Amino acid sequence: MGRALTDVRATQDEGGRSAPGEGAQAAPAEGGQARLPGSGYVATGQRRRPAADQLAQVSAAAASLRAELAPKALWHRHRLFTIATILSFIPRILATLAFRPALLTADSFLYMREAVTGSLGLIRPSGYPFFLSLFSWLPHPLLLVTTAQHLMGIAIAAIVYGLLRYWGLPGWGACLAALPTLFDSHELALESFVLPDTLFCLVIMAGTALLLTRRAPRPWQCAAAALLFAYACLLRGNGLPLIVVVAVFLLVRRVGWKALTAAALAFAVPLAAYLLDFHAQYGRYNLTESDGMFLWSRTTSFANCAVIKPPADLRALCPDRDTSVFPARPAAPWSLTALLAEPTPSDYLWAGNAWWRHDAHPGINAYNNSLAMQFAVRAIEAQPFAYARVVGENVALTFLTTDRPLGVSDMTFTRYPRIARLPAAYQDDIRAYAGTTSNTTAVFPYAYFMLLYQQPVYFPGVIFLLIVLAGLYFVVRDWRQLGGPQLLPWGLAAASILLPAMLTQSLYRYTIVAIPLSCLALGLGFATRRGQARQGLAASSARSEAGPTASPAGGGQ
Repeated sequence: MGRALTDVRATQDEGGRSAPGEGAQAAPAEGGQARLPGSGYVATGQRRRPAADQLAQVSAAAASLRAELAPKALWHRHRLFTIATILSFIPRILATLAFRPALLTADSFLYMREAVTGSLGLIRPSGYPFFLSLFSWLPHPLLLVTTAQHLMGIAIAAIVYGLLRYWGLPGWGACLAALPTLFDSHELALESFVLPDTLFCLVIMAGTALLLTRRAPRPWQCAAAALLFAYACLLRGNGLPLIVVVAVFLLVRRVGWKALTAAALAFAVPLAAYLLDFHAQYGRYNLTESDGMFLWSRTTSFANCAVIKPPADLRALCPDRDTSVFPARPAAPWSLTALLAEPTPSDYLWAGNAWWRHDAHPGINAYNNSLAMQFAVRAIEAQPFAYARVVGENVALTFLTTDRPLGVSDMTFTRYPRIARLPAAYQDDIRAYAGTTSNTTAVFPYAYFMLLYQQPVYFPGVIFLLIVLAGLYFVVRDWRQLGGPQLLPWGLAAASILLPAMLTQSLYRYTIVAIPLSCLALGLGFATRRGQARQGLAASSARSEAGPTASPAGGGQ
């Protein structure tokens, strides 16, 4: 990838390098382009290359990339990453052999049911069932799904590595940034679950890669990235706000109205089609009928109805602190034990005596979703500081709970299945999709190696936090370039950490996409700083070679 990435960069930056000693000014580039000093960006001027030239450049870059992916080139120029990638196949193969037919949660059966029936989900968007449907007609579809997701994990790491090499980071640094995705046991476990999070992460990373070019992204790049982010919205409900980060980045890069229009259309058209299909099935224009329900569950962590004073039709939604949902054993406030012992929003949402199970219109539907949204908005408006407190606590748990004891409640490998015995409805779902009624089964001795592997091999939460903070430092440091290229991945990482805590609760699988994004942001920060240092050194060398400037002749002597 090194030479190909250099060729791609040279192609995109053609004619745009500043002459030595001219770092304070933007040097004009071919086609009316100019390089912004110290940023690595190429500003877009009025003139543009013909479409034929752009196509030729893309073709040349693709040919260079194919040559770079040849085994000999991988070994000579990307040896560290090649070795790391080969080694990362070992735990993935063991995971595939160890847990059959796949790791399953209650959500997994819902996704399989929707993949078979083709109906859109009321609780979650149906982008992942569409992905599952691609394998439903093949033998052993669950094995194929988890195998594909393991390959996606490696592809995510390759995107991180490739982007950082493209931006000038040395091979060892780019490989280091990809290691958490290659080897983190939580990542490997998540790839083994029938859940959309690995696919969601790959889609976000691919969209990010399309926009992180030195030259302002072309309209086709913006459209392709927007299409990927639209699909991300259909994989997870909290993917929708991420487009705000993307829009800000495109405005900062000054991509032009054509590129913005192309991105807007590519994002809006598939979502509009989904809304129309949802309306045809349920009579409402929405992605789900659960956004209010999940936000209500978020408020159960702080809602005090004595303060909120809800109307009569919303009083049943007040969280009952005296039910069995609330923990019996006390703990010191703000201690980690207290935070972990508190009932989670999902405990209230899926409780057997939850209000929506026995009201006038039982179930997850438009009526109950509207009630839940009304209560949630009232609760947040009445107790904004309490809401901010629980969001802050949840964000903190993102970095504190990666080192928790391993069990069936975590997204980890366990000896026993998460659902001890499959209900009849779940058996029907998995039979219809995969032709089996088997629950998750640990197969030894392979499972032994994975249970042993995950004990020492995980991405520590403290390191995760330090990487996020270091990425923020580089964003702030490059404020003159409006955050630099690291602005996009860092903004997406921060949003991926914050949004689940704001909208429902911060599960590690919801925020794991932030790991490759934050590693990418930090690597870009180092790469741009390294590039700026090289430019400064070259300018200083050029000035020393030029010698002192001759003083003007005449009376001044």
